[in-house]
Amino acid sequence: MQLNSGNGACLRQTLATLSLGLLSATLGEKTDRAYAQAQSQPDSPSGNSGQLIPTSKELDSSILFYQEANGRVRAIEPALQYTAHGPDSQTFNLGVIADSVTGATPNGAVPSDHTQTFVTPLKAPGGSSTTVTSASGGSTVIHLPPTPGQIAAAALGRQYTTPPGQLPVDRGFHDQRYGVNVGYSQPLGEISLVGFGGSYSIEHDYQSISASANIAQNFNLNNTTASLAVNYENDSSFPYGGVPTPLTVMTPQLKSVSSRGRSRIDIVAGLTEAMTTNWLVQLNYSYGISDGYQNDPYLIVSVVDPVTGEPNVYLYENRPTSRRLQSIYLDSKVDFGPSVTDVSFRYFMDSWGIKSTTVQVSDRVRLMGSLYVEPEIRWYQQSAANFFHNFLVTGQPLPQYASADSRLGQFVGLTYGMKLGFDLTRSTEIYLRGEFYRQTGNGHPADAIGQLKQQNLFAGVDAAYGMIGFSWNFD
Repeated sequence: MQLNSGNGACLRQTLATLSLGLLSATLGEKTDRAYAQAQSQPDSPSGNSGQLIPTSKELDSSILFYQEANGRVRAIEPALQYTAHGPDSQTFNLGVIADSVTGATPNGAVPSDHTQTFVTPLKAPGGSSTTVTSASGGSTVIHLPPTPGQIAAAALGRQYTTPPGQLPVDRGFHDQRYGVNVGYSQPLGEISLVGFGGSYSIEHDYQSISASANIAQNFNLNNTTASLAVNYENDSSFPYGGVPTPLTVMTPQLKSVSSRGRSRIDIVAGLTEAMTTNWLVQLNYSYGISDGYQNDPYLIVSVVDPVTGEPNVYLYENRPTSRRLQSIYLDSKVDFGPSVTDVSFRYFMDSWGIKSTTVQVSDRVRLMGSLYVEPEIRWYQQSAANFFHNFLVTGQPLPQYASADSRLGQFVGLTYGMKLGFDLTRSTEIYLRGEFYRQTGNGHPADAIGQLKQQNLFAGVDAAYGMIGFSWNFD
Protein backbone atom coordinates (compact mmCIF):
# COMPACT_ATOMS: atom_id res chain seq x y z
CA MET A 1 0.00 0.00 0.00
CA GLN A 2 0.96 3.64 -0.43
CA LEU A 3 3.05 4.82 2.46
CA ASN A 4 2.41 8.44 3.25
CA SER A 5 5.98 9.10 4.25
CA GLY A 6 6.01 12.85 4.34
CA ASN A 7 2.97 13.12 6.56
CA GLY A 8 4.24 10.20 8.57
CA ALA A 9 7.68 11.74 8.92
CA CYS A 10 6.19 14.89 10.48
CA LEU A 11 3.90 12.86 12.71
CA ARG A 12 6.69 10.53 13.79
CA GLN A 13 8.83 13.52 14.61
CA THR A 14 6.00 14.67 16.88
CA LEU A 15 5.70 11.19 18.38
CA ALA A 16 9.44 10.97 18.92
CA THR A 17 9.42 14.34 20.67
CA LEU A 18 6.54 13.22 22.86
CA SER A 19 7.97 9.83 23.71
CA LEU A 20 11.55 10.96 24.32
CA GLY A 21 10.36 13.98 26.28
CA LEU A 22 7.97 11.98 28.42
CA LEU A 23 10.43 9.12 28.75
CA SER A 24 13.13 11.42 30.09
CA ALA A 25 10.77 13.50 32.21
CA THR A 26 11.13 11.25 35.24
CA LEU A 27 14.92 11.49 35.26
CA GLY A 28 14.76 15.24 34.67
CA GLU A 29 12.39 15.76 37.55
CA LYS A 30 14.60 13.74 39.85
CA THR A 31 17.73 15.71 38.94
CA ASP A 32 16.51 19.30 38.58
CA ARG A 33 16.72 20.02 42.28
CA ALA A 34 20.04 18.18 42.63
CA TYR A 35 21.46 20.09 39.68
CA ALA A 36 20.58 23.50 41.10
CA GLN A 37 21.94 22.61 44.51
CA ALA A 38 25.18 21.18 43.11
CA GLN A 39 25.74 24.16 40.85
CA SER A 40 25.38 26.56 43.77
CA GLN A 41 28.01 24.80 45.89
CA PRO A 42 31.58 26.05 45.30
CA ASP A 43 33.04 22.94 46.91
CA SER A 44 31.23 20.37 44.77
CA PRO A 45 33.09 17.07 45.01
CA SER A 46 33.87 16.53 41.31
CA GLY A 47 36.02 19.62 40.95
CA ASN A 48 34.65 20.36 37.47
CA SER A 49 30.87 20.27 37.46
CA GLY A 50 29.86 18.65 40.68
CA GLN A 51 28.39 15.21 41.26
CA LEU A 52 24.94 15.84 39.82
CA ILE A 53 23.74 12.24 40.04
CA PRO A 54 25.30 9.49 42.17
CA THR A 55 26.67 6.38 40.50
CA SER A 56 23.59 4.59 39.29
CA LYS A 57 21.83 2.96 36.39
CA GLU A 58 18.32 3.64 35.21
CA LEU A 59 16.00 1.70 32.97
CA ASP A 60 12.94 3.52 31.70
CA SER A 61 10.28 1.81 29.59
CA SER A 62 7.09 3.28 28.20
CA ILE A 63 4.28 2.83 25.70
CA LEU A 64 2.77 5.82 23.95
CA PHE A 65 -0.74 5.74 22.45
CA TYR A 66 -1.74 8.46 19.96
CA GLN A 67 -5.14 8.96 18.31
CA GLU A 68 -6.46 11.73 16.08
CA ALA A 69 -10.16 12.55 15.92
CA ASN A 70 -12.49 11.54 13.06
CA GLY A 71 -10.75 8.25 12.38
CA ARG A 72 -7.49 9.83 11.35
CA VAL A 73 -3.97 8.78 12.35
CA ARG A 74 -3.38 6.50 15.31
CA ALA A 75 -0.08 5.19 16.61
CA ILE A 76 1.36 2.86 19.23
CA GLU A 77 4.96 3.46 20.20
CA PRO A 78 6.93 1.43 22.76
CA ALA A 79 10.29 2.80 23.90
CA LEU A 80 13.11 1.65 26.16
CA GLN A 81 15.90 3.85 27.51
CA TYR A 82 18.93 2.74 29.54
CA THR A 83 21.09 5.33 31.32
CA ALA A 84 24.23 4.73 33.40
CA HIS A 85 25.97 7.36 35.55
CA GLY A 86 29.62 6.82 36.47
CA PRO A 87 31.47 7.99 39.59
CA ASP A 88 33.15 10.92 37.77
CA SER A 89 30.04 12.36 36.09
CA GLN A 90 30.21 10.01 33.11
CA THR A 91 26.86 9.31 31.48
CA PHE A 92 26.01 6.64 28.95
CA ASN A 93 22.57 6.21 27.42
CA LEU A 94 21.11 3.77 24.93
CA GLY A 95 17.55 3.86 23.65
CA VAL A 96 15.43 1.84 21.26
CA ILE A 97 12.05 2.82 19.88
CA ALA A 98 9.45 1.40 17.51
CA ASP A 99 6.09 2.57 16.32
CA SER A 100 3.18 1.47 14.20
CA VAL A 101 1.19 4.23 12.53
CA THR A 102 -2.07 3.71 10.63
CA GLY A 103 -5.20 5.62 9.71
CA ALA A 104 -6.15 8.48 7.44
CA THR A 105 -4.17 11.60 6.63
CA PRO A 106 -5.08 14.69 4.54
CA ASN A 107 -3.60 14.60 1.03
CA GLY A 108 -3.65 18.41 0.55
CA ALA A 109 -6.67 18.65 -1.77
CA VAL A 110 -9.61 20.94 -0.99
CA PRO A 111 -13.17 19.67 -0.37
CA SER A 112 -15.64 19.73 -3.24
CA ASP A 113 -19.39 19.61 -3.86
CA HIS A 114 -18.73 16.50 -5.94
CA THR A 115 -17.12 13.13 -5.28
CA GLN A 116 -13.36 13.28 -5.81
CA THR A 117 -11.25 10.35 -7.01
CA PHE A 118 -7.52 9.97 -6.40
CA VAL A 119 -5.16 7.29 -7.73
CA THR A 120 -1.68 6.66 -6.35
CA PRO A 121 1.08 4.17 -7.24
CA LEU A 122 0.71 0.73 -5.71
CA LYS A 123 2.88 -2.30 -5.23
CA ALA A 124 0.47 -5.21 -4.85
CA PRO A 125 0.84 -8.98 -5.25
CA GLY A 126 -0.62 -10.56 -8.36
CA GLY A 127 -2.16 -8.79 -11.30
CA SER A 128 -5.89 -8.84 -10.60
CA SER A 129 -8.01 -6.06 -9.13
CA THR A 130 -8.59 -6.60 -5.44
CA THR A 131 -9.66 -4.60 -2.44
CA VAL A 132 -6.90 -3.26 -0.23
CA THR A 133 -8.18 -3.14 3.32
CA SER A 134 -7.55 -0.13 5.49
CA ALA A 135 -8.66 1.20 8.85
CA SER A 136 -11.90 2.60 7.43
CA GLY A 137 -12.84 0.35 4.55
CA GLY A 138 -10.87 -0.22 1.38
CA SER A 139 -9.35 1.13 -1.79
CA THR A 140 -9.62 -0.42 -5.23
CA VAL A 141 -6.62 -1.68 -7.13
CA ILE A 142 -6.86 -0.69 -10.78
CA HIS A 143 -4.83 -1.59 -13.88
CA LEU A 144 -2.89 1.23 -15.54
CA PRO A 145 -1.18 1.59 -18.89
CA PRO A 146 2.39 0.44 -18.24
CA THR A 147 5.03 3.07 -17.76
CA PRO A 148 7.61 2.95 -20.58
CA GLY A 149 10.28 0.46 -19.58
CA GLN A 150 8.09 -1.20 -16.91
CA ILE A 151 6.35 -4.57 -17.11
CA ALA A 152 2.55 -4.62 -17.14
CA ALA A 153 2.34 -6.27 -13.73
CA ALA A 154 3.92 -3.20 -12.15
CA ALA A 155 1.30 -0.88 -13.71
CA LEU A 156 -1.13 -0.87 -10.79
CA GLY A 157 -2.71 1.97 -8.92
CA ARG A 158 -4.66 2.33 -5.71
CA GLN A 159 -7.83 4.33 -6.17
CA TYR A 160 -9.79 5.96 -3.35
CA THR A 161 -12.64 8.45 -3.28
CA THR A 162 -13.81 11.30 -1.07
CA PRO A 163 -17.56 12.04 -0.71
CA PRO A 164 -18.92 15.54 -1.43
CA GLY A 165 -18.27 18.13 1.28
CA GLN A 166 -15.59 16.12 3.06
CA LEU A 167 -11.89 16.81 3.51
CA PRO A 168 -9.91 14.51 1.17
CA VAL A 169 -7.87 12.06 3.21
CA ASP A 170 -5.79 9.07 2.19
CA ARG A 171 -7.01 6.15 4.27
CA GLY A 172 -4.24 3.88 3.04
CA PHE A 173 -1.69 5.42 5.40
CA HIS A 174 0.30 2.89 7.42
CA ASP A 175 3.92 2.43 8.34
CA GLN A 176 6.32 1.02 10.91
CA ARG A 177 9.44 2.67 12.22
CA TYR A 178 12.39 1.30 14.20
CA GLY A 179 15.05 3.46 15.76
CA VAL A 180 18.03 3.43 18.09
CA ASN A 181 19.97 6.23 19.80
CA VAL A 182 23.20 6.21 21.81
CA GLY A 183 25.14 8.86 23.70
CA TYR A 184 28.09 9.27 26.03
CA SER A 185 29.45 12.23 27.99
CA GLN A 186 32.11 12.87 30.65
CA PRO A 187 34.41 15.61 31.99
CA LEU A 188 37.66 15.95 30.02
CA GLY A 189 40.60 17.67 31.65
CA GLU A 190 39.58 21.21 32.54
CA ILE A 191 36.42 20.92 30.44
CA SER A 192 33.35 20.26 32.54
CA LEU A 193 31.60 18.01 30.04
CA VAL A 194 32.21 16.61 26.56
CA GLY A 195 29.73 14.35 24.86
CA PHE A 196 28.76 12.75 21.59
CA GLY A 197 25.91 10.64 20.30
CA GLY A 198 24.07 9.31 17.29
CA SER A 199 20.76 7.88 16.17
CA TYR A 200 19.34 5.83 13.33
CA SER A 201 15.77 5.14 12.25
CA ILE A 202 14.30 3.28 9.31
CA GLU A 203 10.84 3.06 7.75
CA HIS A 204 9.46 1.52 4.59
CA ASP A 205 10.25 4.62 2.58
CA TYR A 206 12.31 6.89 4.83
CA GLN A 207 15.67 6.70 6.59
CA SER A 208 17.35 9.08 9.03
CA ILE A 209 20.90 9.07 10.39
CA SER A 210 22.22 11.67 12.82
CA ALA A 211 25.36 12.40 14.85
CA SER A 212 25.88 14.97 17.58
CA ALA A 213 28.60 16.45 19.78
CA ASN A 214 28.36 18.79 22.74
CA ILE A 215 30.61 20.59 25.19
CA ALA A 216 29.84 22.40 28.46
CA GLN A 217 31.92 24.47 30.84
CA ASN A 218 31.08 25.53 34.41
CA PHE A 219 32.36 28.75 35.92
CA ASN A 220 31.31 31.44 38.40
CA LEU A 221 31.77 29.03 41.33
CA ASN A 222 29.87 26.40 39.34
CA ASN A 223 26.75 28.55 39.30
CA THR A 224 26.92 29.13 35.55
CA THR A 225 27.19 26.64 32.69
CA ALA A 226 27.90 27.57 29.08
CA SER A 227 27.23 24.89 26.48
CA LEU A 228 27.53 24.31 22.76
CA ALA A 229 26.02 21.44 20.78
CA VAL A 230 26.16 20.47 17.11
CA ASN A 231 23.87 17.95 15.43
CA TYR A 232 24.11 16.65 11.86
CA GLU A 233 21.28 14.72 10.23
CA ASN A 234 21.06 13.00 6.85
CA ASP A 235 17.66 11.84 5.61
CA SER A 236 16.70 9.78 2.58
CA SER A 237 13.19 9.62 1.11
CA PHE A 238 12.38 6.76 -1.26
CA PRO A 239 8.59 6.77 -1.74
CA TYR A 240 7.03 3.86 -3.58
CA GLY A 241 6.34 4.94 -7.13
CA GLY A 242 9.34 7.25 -7.14
CA VAL A 243 9.83 10.95 -6.43
CA PRO A 244 7.30 13.09 -8.33
CA THR A 245 8.35 16.14 -10.32
CA PRO A 246 7.16 19.23 -8.39
CA LEU A 247 4.04 21.03 -9.67
CA THR A 248 3.22 18.32 -12.22
CA VAL A 249 -0.15 16.56 -12.42
CA MET A 250 -0.74 13.83 -9.86
CA THR A 251 -0.37 10.44 -11.53
CA PRO A 252 -0.21 6.82 -10.39
CA GLN A 253 2.52 6.04 -12.90
CA LEU A 254 5.93 5.11 -11.61
CA LYS A 255 8.42 8.01 -11.56
CA SER A 256 11.93 7.95 -12.99
CA VAL A 257 13.64 9.25 -9.82
CA SER A 258 13.59 6.69 -7.03
CA SER A 259 14.97 8.65 -4.06
CA ARG A 260 16.06 12.06 -2.84
CA GLY A 261 18.11 13.16 0.16
CA ARG A 262 18.30 16.00 2.63
CA SER A 263 20.93 17.11 5.12
CA ARG A 264 20.55 19.34 8.15
CA ILE A 265 22.95 20.81 10.67
CA ASP A 266 21.89 22.49 13.91
CA ILE A 267 24.03 24.49 16.34
CA VAL A 268 22.72 25.24 19.83
CA ALA A 269 24.47 27.61 22.23
CA GLY A 270 23.19 27.67 25.80
CA LEU A 271 23.67 29.36 29.15
CA THR A 272 22.34 27.90 32.40
CA GLU A 273 22.37 29.84 35.65
CA ALA A 274 21.63 28.59 39.17
CA MET A 275 20.04 31.75 40.52
CA THR A 276 19.56 30.21 43.98
CA THR A 277 19.60 26.71 45.42
CA ASN A 278 16.04 26.23 44.17
CA TRP A 279 15.86 28.35 41.00
CA LEU A 280 17.39 27.36 37.68
CA VAL A 281 17.26 29.46 34.47
CA GLN A 282 18.30 28.33 31.00
CA LEU A 283 18.68 30.35 27.78
CA ASN A 284 19.37 28.69 24.40
CA TYR A 285 19.87 30.01 20.89
CA SER A 286 19.78 27.62 17.95
CA TYR A 287 20.55 28.01 14.27
CA GLY A 288 19.88 25.35 11.66
CA ILE A 289 20.53 24.84 7.96
CA SER A 290 18.51 22.30 5.98
CA ASP A 291 19.36 21.61 2.33
CA GLY A 292 17.98 19.10 -0.13
CA TYR A 293 14.61 17.47 -0.71
CA GLN A 294 12.06 19.19 1.56
CA ASN A 295 8.86 18.09 -0.23
CA ASP A 296 6.28 15.61 0.95
CA PRO A 297 6.19 13.25 -2.07
CA TYR A 298 2.53 12.36 -1.46
CA LEU A 299 0.99 15.79 -0.87
CA ILE A 300 -0.87 17.63 -3.62
CA VAL A 301 -2.38 21.08 -4.27
CA SER A 302 -5.79 21.53 -5.93
CA VAL A 303 -6.05 23.79 -8.97
CA VAL A 304 -9.64 25.06 -8.96
CA ASP A 305 -12.00 26.71 -11.44
CA PRO A 306 -11.83 30.53 -11.07
CA VAL A 307 -15.64 30.78 -10.87
CA THR A 308 -17.05 27.61 -9.33
CA GLY A 309 -14.09 26.72 -7.10
CA GLU A 310 -14.35 23.07 -8.19
CA PRO A 311 -11.00 21.25 -8.49
CA ASN A 312 -9.88 20.75 -12.09
CA VAL A 313 -6.53 19.07 -11.50
CA TYR A 314 -4.15 18.12 -8.68
CA LEU A 315 -0.45 19.04 -8.70
CA TYR A 316 2.37 17.69 -6.54
CA GLU A 317 3.58 20.27 -4.05
CA ASN A 318 6.93 22.07 -4.24
CA ARG A 319 8.93 23.58 -1.37
CA PRO A 320 12.26 25.42 -1.44
CA THR A 321 15.31 23.15 -1.30
CA SER A 322 16.94 25.33 1.34
CA ARG A 323 15.72 26.34 4.77
CA ARG A 324 17.33 28.41 7.52
CA LEU A 325 15.92 28.08 11.04
CA GLN A 326 16.50 30.10 14.21
CA SER A 327 15.01 29.95 17.69
CA ILE A 328 15.42 31.39 21.16
CA TYR A 329 14.40 29.31 24.17
CA LEU A 330 14.06 30.49 27.77
CA ASP A 331 13.22 28.14 30.64
CA SER A 332 12.80 28.73 34.36
CA LYS A 333 12.45 26.00 37.00
CA VAL A 334 11.65 26.89 40.59
CA ASP A 335 11.53 24.39 43.44
CA PHE A 336 9.04 25.66 46.03
CA GLY A 337 9.40 22.55 48.19
CA PRO A 338 6.01 20.91 47.76
CA SER A 339 6.02 21.75 44.04
CA VAL A 340 8.39 22.37 41.12
CA THR A 341 7.13 24.96 38.63
CA ASP A 342 8.50 25.02 35.09
CA VAL A 343 7.78 27.92 32.73
CA SER A 344 9.30 28.10 29.23
CA PHE A 345 9.09 30.37 26.20
CA ARG A 346 10.29 29.71 22.65
CA TYR A 347 10.36 31.98 19.61
CA PHE A 348 11.08 30.47 16.19
CA MET A 349 11.56 31.90 12.70
CA ASP A 350 12.79 30.51 9.39
CA SER A 351 13.57 31.54 5.83
CA TRP A 352 10.21 30.19 4.65
CA GLY A 353 8.40 32.99 6.46
CA ILE A 354 7.17 30.90 9.39
CA LYS A 355 7.29 32.55 12.80
CA SER A 356 6.04 30.83 15.91
CA THR A 357 5.72 31.37 19.63
CA THR A 358 5.43 28.63 22.25
CA VAL A 359 4.59 29.11 25.93
CA GLN A 360 4.53 26.11 28.27
CA VAL A 361 3.75 25.87 31.99
CA SER A 362 3.84 22.81 34.22
CA ASP A 363 3.75 22.31 37.97
CA ARG A 364 4.88 19.11 39.66
CA VAL A 365 3.15 18.76 43.03
CA ARG A 366 3.89 16.10 45.63
CA LEU A 367 0.50 15.04 47.00
CA MET A 368 1.87 12.61 49.56
CA GLY A 369 4.99 10.63 50.19
CA SER A 370 4.85 8.39 47.11
CA LEU A 371 2.40 10.19 44.83
CA TYR A 372 2.80 13.30 42.69
CA VAL A 373 0.75 15.02 39.99
CA GLU A 374 1.97 17.30 37.21
CA PRO A 375 -0.56 19.36 35.21
CA GLU A 376 0.71 21.02 32.05
CA ILE A 377 -0.52 23.46 29.42
CA ARG A 378 1.19 24.53 26.19
CA TRP A 379 0.14 27.27 23.76
CA TYR A 380 1.58 27.44 20.25
CA GLN A 381 0.95 29.97 17.48
CA GLN A 382 2.53 30.19 14.04
CA SER A 383 2.26 32.26 10.87
CA ALA A 384 2.01 30.70 7.42
CA ALA A 385 4.90 29.90 5.12
CA ASN A 386 5.18 32.40 2.29
CA PHE A 387 4.41 29.66 -0.25
CA PHE A 388 1.39 28.20 1.55
CA HIS A 389 -1.75 28.08 -0.60
CA ASN A 390 -5.04 26.42 0.22
CA PHE A 391 -5.49 26.07 -3.53
CA LEU A 392 -4.26 27.41 -6.87
CA VAL A 393 -6.50 28.91 -9.58
CA THR A 394 -6.79 27.73 -13.17
CA GLY A 395 -5.51 30.32 -15.65
CA GLN A 396 -3.20 32.04 -13.19
CA PRO A 397 0.58 31.62 -13.48
CA LEU A 398 1.94 28.84 -11.31
CA PRO A 399 4.07 30.04 -8.40
CA GLN A 400 7.60 28.75 -8.03
CA TYR A 401 6.69 27.04 -4.76
CA ALA A 402 3.34 25.90 -3.41
CA SER A 403 2.09 23.63 -0.62
CA ALA A 404 -1.34 23.11 0.92
CA ASP A 405 0.05 21.32 3.98
CA SER A 406 -1.92 22.79 6.90
CA ARG A 407 1.15 22.43 9.13
CA LEU A 408 2.77 25.14 7.01
CA GLY A 409 -0.28 27.39 7.37
CA GLN A 410 -1.34 29.80 10.08
CA PHE A 411 -2.84 28.15 13.16
CA VAL A 412 -2.93 28.01 16.93
CA GLY A 413 -2.29 24.81 18.87
CA LEU A 414 -3.34 24.21 22.47
CA THR A 415 -2.14 21.23 24.51
CA TYR A 416 -3.24 20.43 28.03
CA GLY A 417 -2.71 17.35 30.10
CA MET A 418 -1.53 15.79 33.30
CA LYS A 419 1.01 13.30 34.56
CA LEU A 420 0.48 11.10 37.59
CA GLY A 421 3.46 9.33 39.14
CA PHE A 422 3.74 6.86 41.99
CA ASP A 423 6.94 5.68 43.69
CA LEU A 424 6.54 1.93 44.17
CA THR A 425 9.83 1.78 46.07
CA ARG A 426 12.76 4.13 46.57
CA SER A 427 14.16 2.98 43.22
CA THR A 428 11.08 2.23 41.10
CA GLU A 429 8.32 4.41 39.75
CA ILE A 430 5.26 3.95 37.58
CA TYR A 431 3.70 6.91 35.81
CA LEU A 432 0.72 7.73 33.61
CA ARG A 433 0.38 10.72 31.35
CA GLY A 434 -2.43 11.95 29.15
CA GLU A 435 -2.69 15.01 26.93
CA PHE A 436 -5.15 16.54 24.50
CA TYR A 437 -4.13 18.67 21.52
CA ARG A 438 -6.28 20.93 19.35
CA GLN A 439 -5.38 23.01 16.29
CA THR A 440 -7.52 25.95 15.26
CA GLY A 441 -7.13 27.91 12.05
CA ASN A 442 -8.98 29.85 9.38
CA GLY A 443 -11.13 27.39 7.46
CA HIS A 444 -12.87 30.14 5.49
CA PRO A 445 -10.17 32.39 3.99
CA ALA A 446 -11.14 35.63 2.28
CA ASP A 447 -9.85 34.42 -1.11
CA ALA A 448 -12.18 31.38 -1.23
CA ILE A 449 -13.89 30.95 -4.60
CA GLY A 450 -17.35 29.62 -5.47
CA GLN A 451 -18.25 26.46 -3.58
CA LEU A 452 -15.09 26.77 -1.47
CA LYS A 453 -16.78 29.58 0.48
CA GLN A 454 -19.07 26.98 2.04
CA GLN A 455 -16.29 24.45 2.74
CA ASN A 456 -13.97 24.21 5.74
CA LEU A 457 -10.50 24.48 4.20
CA PHE A 458 -8.52 24.07 7.43
CA ALA A 459 -7.23 20.52 7.74
CA GLY A 460 -6.28 20.90 11.40
CA VAL A 461 -6.29 18.09 13.90
CA ASP A 462 -7.63 17.20 17.33
CA ALA A 463 -5.63 14.47 19.03
CA ALA A 464 -5.30 12.66 22.32
CA TYR A 465 -2.29 10.73 23.49
CA GLY A 466 -1.38 8.86 26.61
CA MET A 467 1.62 7.13 28.04
CA ILE A 468 2.26 4.53 30.67
CA GLY A 469 5.81 4.09 31.87
CA PHE A 470 7.95 2.30 34.41
CA SER A 471 11.29 3.60 35.74
CA TRP A 472 13.82 1.56 37.69
CA ASN A 473 16.87 3.19 39.24
CA PHE A 474 19.49 0.69 40.43
CA ASP A 475 23.17 0.56 41.37
